[in-house]
Amino acid sequence: MTEVALERVDELRVRLGALPRVKLAHLPTPLTACPRLYEATGARVSIKRDDCTGLAFGGNKVRQLEFVLGDAIASGADCLIQGSASQSNHSRQLAAAGARLGLDVFLLPKQDERSTPVQGNQLVSHLLGATILPIGASESSTERKRQLADSLRAHGRTPYVVGMGEDRALALAALAYVEALLEIVEASNDTPPDVIVTTSQGSTQAGLQLGCHLLNLPTKVIGINPMPPDHEAYISPAGIADLTRSAGALLGLPCTLTETDIVNSTEYVGQGYGIPTTAGLAAIKLLASTEGILLDPVYSGKGFAGLLDHHRTHATSPDARLVFVHTGGLPAIFSYASDLINDEQG
Repeated sequence: MTEVALERVDELRVRLGALPRVKLAHLPTPLTACPRLYEATGARVSIKRDDCTGLAFGGNKVRQLEFVLGDAIASGADCLIQGSASQSNHSRQLAAAGARLGLDVFLLPKQDERSTPVQGNQLVSHLLGATILPIGASESSTERKRQLADSLRAHGRTPYVVGMGEDRALALAALAYVEALLEIVEASNDTPPDVIVTTSQGSTQAGLQLGCHLLNLPTKVIGINPMPPDHEAYISPAGIADLTRSAGALLGLPCTLTETDIVNSTEYVGQGYGIPTTAGLAAIKLLASTEGILLDPVYSGKGFAGLLDHHRTHATSPDARLVFVHTGGLPAIFSYASDLINDEQG
């Protein structure tokens, strides 16, 4: 990296440090080389272990919630709201953060095909003391969250809503991955990787993208989206570019990224969100058997399948350095036991 870029690293740390924040995650997370995976595939991959952020099985949302809930507390919030799929990683990590910070958490999980029996992320959310208010599988999570927020305000509470549909919270979440990008660069001896791949429908990729942009790095960021464009939580490449600009504004720094700068693929979704794919299950088994690192079938398994496919099909140089940002999601594997076992037996 140039001397100017190194100076900008220090500047970014100062700007990030000036924002309201709470302490939740074990940071920095490791950047782990994968030599046995390299022997098996020829892909020179290091994994940014954000599955090791520490709070209630970890994950990328723990890192993000440091900024999001710092803002919530600064705004006077006394409770938190999230709504998503029954096996939502975000909901589980929010429930843990609320327990740590003494904030009531209201979750609106959809009654989908993974709702029963209660296990995985949903079980953990129950144990963490969140108030669970299930909604129908076809209902709008965004609208139901806003209705609940209105009801809580009418009863004298001060709710803070996170997740889909909440632009400020999503931009704050992106800032966490500007910091993660700084960690990746520093752990690489100030030599940026050639490619960073992560499973992301928005904030995680936006933060990595913004960090590369602000440091003027040549690193290519690839997002593997776990959901199709008709999903309520889907954010388009244009929307991700909007997030980079919003997050840049929160730092007081201009960002000129546009839709054409964003690579976010829905090619690896398969039949739909939350439905395992053959390639994703194979990627889970490969990384587990070569490096002892677990992925999940909903997010990181599909993302890692995308990384392996990119390496195979895009004429990646044998010496290219790839980083995979592991966003966690491990409790969900228990609700997908039959898929994983059947795949192994097949």
